[in-house]
Amino acid sequence: MMGRKAFWTITAALALPLAANPAFAQGQGVHCMQGQYSAEQTEELRELGPNLVTGSQIHQEVFDRMGDIAMTAVQSCGRSNRWNEEQSRFATLYELGRINEITYRKSGHLTEDQLQRLDSALATGNHERLWSIIENSVFQGMNEGDGAMGEGDAMVIGAFIVSAGLNTGSQSEAVAERIGIILGFMGLQRIGRREFDTLH
Repeated sequence: MMGRKAFWTITAALALPLAANPAFAQGQGVHCMQGQYSAEQTEELRELGPNLVTGSQIHQEVFDRMGDIAMTAVQSCGRSNRWNEEQSRFATLYELGRINEITYRKSGHLTEDQLQRLDSALATGNHERLWSIIENSVFQGMNEGDGAMGEGDAMVIGAFIVSAGLNTGSQSEAVAERIGIILGFMGLQRIGRREFDTLH
């Protein structure tokens, strides 16, 4: 699901000089990183977005470069807020999910209609089982597993996709893979935010 480089090297990154305004960075939790990117970094992230994924495969070089950029924001917030190593790790996880979701949404791999259907479906009903499956797959990927899921779990995700109206046409399989990718990025954020908050 994701490369380990950007996640597990955060301790070294925190020793680097601050990259943004420390006064702005204080007291915002994992949301701190949103205001920490320069215009150049924001433009680079925008350019990297369309190259992040081909089919169902995440390009490791692009993912790692986005992680390098994200770490400058995390290091700024971490030092301003005196985060410990564990807090910084989970903040990194959250931020990787956030910037990857944003860039993937803008990449054109999913249409505006498909994204709206996805968001509408997630906003209604109870999806705890769905998120449990997604987060477990994310954890497997972080631990260098293949992120594969059992038949029952795949059926849960398939049922969600059908209920969201995202299984129509000849591209149903490709759309399902893309939905899985964006759900994975959302899962990263859920894990990072939840675990970060438990450390306060």
